[in-house]
Parts: sequence; structure tokens; C-alpha cells
Amino acid sequence: MPLTLQELEHMTLENVIGRRDLGRARLATPAEIAALSGTVGEGPARGILEEWRLVAIDLVHRPPGFMLLASMDGQTWGTSLVRALDLDAGRARTRSGSIYMLVQAGQGEPPLEHVLHFCFMLHAWGVGPILAVPEVWYR
Repeated sequence: MPLTLQELEHMTLENVIGRRDLGRARLATPAEIAALSGTVGEGPARGILEEWRLVAIDLVHRPPGFMLLASMDGQTWGTSLVRALDLDAGRARTRSGSIYMLVQAGQGEPPLEHVLHFCFMLHAWGVGPILAVPEVWYR
């Protein structure tokens, strides 16, 4: 079912997952960010993430997963699950093995375009319908 303009105006990470009995999305806590601190490793960066935020995906009976939502080359971007962060070096490594440079962390709730891209990614990963996530597509 399409979102109304009023629903779209109030879209946040907290209300992306409609099936609250199955999980929720939120910004990662400072303790969770610290727990991901580790060696990112060597290699070229896939890209430079600006206005990035670490998003926690809490699903029932599973430890939280974490992904980065950001802007990269002027477009909205989301990563696969993050495996390590080195904030001193400004680098992150994801489950897929990609390394990203991190500049200018975002503050507070992500902008609407990032939240909508998060919805798109959850559907691309095949869990959007199960979690009752609003369907978003690009033309």
C-alpha cells in the first residue's frame, strides 16, 4: 500500500519496520560503534561516504546487524553489514569485503532520502515484505 504524504513526511528509521514484533531499525549506540572498532585492513576504498550514519537492525532472536547509510558521489548509498570500523583512520570494512572511507559523520536522524533508500535495500535483500517495510523503487 502506498504511503500518504503525511506518512512520508514523518518517515524515520523507527517506523520503517512495520512488523515491530519481528524487529526494528535505529541508530547504533556509542557502545555498539565502539564494539565494531577494529582493523579494517589494507586495500583501495570502494568510495567515500559522507553524512554517514551507522544503522542498527534489530531482529528477534538475532544479535543486531549494522550497516552504513550515507551519501557517496552525490547519491544515497547503503553498505552491506559492517564488520569493522576504524574511526581514527576514517575507514570501514563490510561483510562483502568492501572498504569505505568515512568523512563527516551525520548527526541525528538520517534525511528522508537515506531512510527511503534503507527501505529499498531491505526489499533488495528480500526481507522487506516479511518485515512490512514500505516498498520504494527507483525509476
